Amino acid sequence: MRRGLATLLLAGAARLAGADDTAGFAATLPTAVGDVSSWQVVSGSFETDKARGSYLFYVNPARGALYQLMRYKVELRARTSPDERRRGSAERIAFVPRPGANEPMLCWERVKGEEPDWRPLVAGTAAYVLEMNTLLQVLAVHRAVRAGAPTP
Repeated sequence: MRRGLATLLLAGAARLAGADDTAGFAATLPTAVGDVSSWQVVSGSFETDKARGSYLFYVNPARGALYQLMRYKVELRARTSPDERRRGSAERIAFVPRPGANEPMLCWERVKGEEPDWRPLVAGTAAYVLEMNTLLQVLAVHRAVRAGAPTP
């Protein structure tokens, strides 16, 4: 499953960065994230034959060179595993609350029409592991494009 998602995301990234890709992201964040209005935002999007998505990565000015908050949406056009079918394309958030601490990132998925709007994904669960794998692939696409390297 991991290799398939990596291939989907990396194989045909058509465009990344440069545009304002904030449309479609939630106006609010989980309360545990706090105020990020002064943080630098790096945005991008991608599209392949089998997946498309967008992301917003936030850099805390006090922690330069670290994406402390990562928001992303990935829609798989061809879902093959039961986990991928259950996942859906809702916005996800991964947050590093205490950089340098040896603890899992906090992770949420957006739940439209429900209170609260953000459902936590508990570290160690299948849903959390799937999201961390998805996030790693989004980061890989972002890194390859920023480095000017061809996407594999």
